[in-house]
Amino acid sequence: MPYSRRALILAILLAPIAPAMANPPPAAKSPEGELNEKEVARSLDLYGLVFPVFTETGKLKNYIFVDAKMLVADRRDPSKYREQAHFIRDAVLRAAHRVSFNKKGDYTKLDEELASRECLKAANDVLGDPGAIATMKFMQIASQTDQPR
Repeated sequence: MPYSRRALILAILLAPIAPAMANPPPAAKSPEGELNEKEVARSLDLYGLVFPVFTETGKLKNYIFVDAKMLVADRRDPSKYREQAHFIRDAVLRAAHRVSFNKKGDYTKLDEELASRECLKAANDVLGDPGAIATMKFMQIASQTDQPR
């Protein structure tokens, strides 16, 4: 069978990396905060969330940028909830605009417990299935400012 020029060039370029792709290195232990394989299979990605931080009087003080994953409860179909991810994202962002998720007295730090509790409630409410989303893990958290304004 004749090969095209493009196929031959591609084969030459990929030859050095083909053995590595065939035998990938063993998976490293997951650092704290990372998900194991079972959790990845039941996770919903929520990347690029922006949580406003405001004072008790409602004055905007900062933004906290978050990448998170929500884990679907055991014995539930994750694909069903992934199809609803845009509704979950909307509900989470609405919750973040109702309640400031910062730690008391620090406009640069995320109160992960408060944020997780409020976001899970909002997600399960919008899905109409209490307990469908079991947990929320924050993968990355960054603050717009390091100093409170």
